[in-house]
Amino acid sequence: MITEITPKVWDETILLVADATHTKAPQDEFDRRIDQPLGHTVDAIHEALARCCKTVHRYSDLSNFTQEISRHPNSLVFPYWFGQRSRSRHGLVPAICEAANAMFVGADAFAKVVCNDKELSKEICRQAGLSVPMSAVLTGLGDLRYAGYLSLPVVVKPNYEGTSLGITQRNLCKTWEEVADISEQLFARLGQPVIIEEFIAGREFSACILGTCDQPVAINVGGWKIDGDSGYLDDRLNTFDLKLPSERTFEWEQLAQLFSEERMDAFRSCFARLGKVELLRIDGRVKENDVVILELTPDIYLGGDGEFCRAFGYDETNYDAFISRLVFNCLEGYKASMPVC
Repeated sequence: MITEITPKVWDETILLVADATHTKAPQDEFDRRIDQPLGHTVDAIHEALARCCKTVHRYSDLSNFTQEISRHPNSLVFPYWFGQRSRSRHGLVPAICEAANAMFVGADAFAKVVCNDKELSKEICRQAGLSVPMSAVLTGLGDLRYAGYLSLPVVVKPNYEGTSLGITQRNLCKTWEEVADISEQLFARLGQPVIIEEFIAGREFSACILGTCDQPVAINVGGWKIDGDSGYLDDRLNTFDLKLPSERTFEWEQLAQLFSEERMDAFRSCFARLGKVELLRIDGRVKENDVVILELTPDIYLGGDGEFCRAFGYDETNYDAFISRLVFNCLEGYKASMPVC
């Protein structure tokens, strides 16, 4: 049973919880710094938040945040915490907020944990009428004997990670010997189950959705043109190295014209089934009329150069408006009112 939300009067204070990294670029595909926000991104969010409210408090330590949250019963928490090794790391800040009866931007702990499990999130997609790749989950190399129903080539990925952690082109495997080799590396370096998925060729896209579960949502679909090539990723993986600073050019292309209204309704259904999620990126591939979903991502990169920001027509020039939209979308979901002077 879902508890009814009691409307609050927002005190125009925001608690930004973020684990920024200020170190050099990650060295390899197993370096977990790739999954942490850069310091300049968190600074940009902080500055934008400061221009849409009276006060911003910033926390980089969860213990300190947990102790302080009770002092702010009518404030709004803005989570940008990505954590480290725990499989439930993305759900920690929302769970703390729920326990304190605090308002917070974005997905609740349930939605965060479900979407962080690549295999579990497939069921949400299926219930919404969306296709997903055939897959198998391995907890050890011995489980490979149960994966024979999959057709090569396959993609081998850690089941609980994002940001292409652990992913290079070698993870696109054409033989079962390659599958065993990559799986063994992922087990050893990341210490978690491995998911094997049949490879889907085609145009990679992101359906970006913003709203709340009880009002119409905004949805825009697009994809990256890399180095001027719309088909750059058609037959390859979106790998770790593409997330690093480089000389490559990335141009956002609108792709909504590739999707029927029925398909867009399925995206909306997926969003609705997660409950409190507010902002969701549905990543997949499309080839002719075949649309296959690869991941659900509520832990979204919110930089001015990112998919979600670009999908809604924002960039670095109007970044404040983007962050403000996320804040007030959340407050609408809580039916929170502004103080009357």
